[in-house]
Amino acid sequence: MIVFIPLILFSVLLNAIAQLLLKKGMSSLGELSLSMDFIMRGVLNPYIIGGMGIYAISIVSWLIVLAKVNVSVAYPFLSIGFIFSAIVAYFAFGEPLGVLKILGIALICLGLVCLTMAKG
Repeated sequence: MIVFIPLILFSVLLNAIAQLLLKKGMSSLGELSLSMDFIMRGVLNPYIIGGMGIYAISIVSWLIVLAKVNVSVAYPFLSIGFIFSAIVAYFAFGEPLGVLKILGIALICLGLVCLTMAKG
């Protein structure tokens, strides 16, 4: 299992990066609308295009992970994406990162250490 941790982390971080790019792209479009103009600006937005492309790569790498690692071990590693996203969103988007979020991040880290050390 330890051998696949770099691939798991790669996949999870790609997923988080994709989500952050999609957030940036959607934020840059202005007020949400179902107009053809809004849809075309979204389809042609480089952040959204990049986010979708990176998301596709993360899906392929995650499929490889699922083929090699027990899902009960691999799936909890997705929580690393929460940690990465919260920290990047704090700096990039000015989103709040209070004491309770930091405590939650610490608990996630502790849980991942326990899962990594567990047999099976």
